[in-house]
Amino acid sequence: MKSRPLRNVQLRGIILIALLALPACKVNPASAPKTSVAEVIGSSKKRVAEVSAILAKAKTPPTAILDAYFLEEQIGDGVLGPSDFRAFYAIKVARLNLAQWTKDLTPLGTTAEYAAPAKPRDWWIARDVFSSLQFYKPDALTGRVNGWVGVSQQTGQIYIFTFTM
Repeated sequence: MKSRPLRNVQLRGIILIALLALPACKVNPASAPKTSVAEVIGSSKKRVAEVSAILAKAKTPPTAILDAYFLEEQIGDGVLGPSDFRAFYAIKVARLNLAQWTKDLTPLGTTAEYAAPAKPRDWWIARDVFSSLQFYKPDALTGRVNGWVGVSQQTGQIYIFTFTM
């Protein structure tokens, strides 16, 4: 019974030390998580080759890709803590090939939420057109489970958004 007051005193001392140390723990804006961008750029032929190679890590594209874009944002440097990634793909295929692209995809069981790169890209889907897409899970095409695949039957455009948590 006599050790209880001693524990309370020790606990109060630890709390006091922790409170005194808080001002030293302020987040410096310069040390806020860093965001970096990796983007496939160049000619259409170069973009198609590089995006095809990225997709082939999970699954070989089922048909030819006519044009493609890819951008990945990394939030955090991976050194002083984990990093999160957001990837954006825009893939143009012949409309008659869309069935081959979607046959192995699972419909998205939830409502897809619009996402866009931090710095807008003219190749990314506009918010006002977003709801016209048919949505699927991204894992079969990308190997990632978070995000969505949006398919436009009218244009043959496939948009993919994935992220890590």
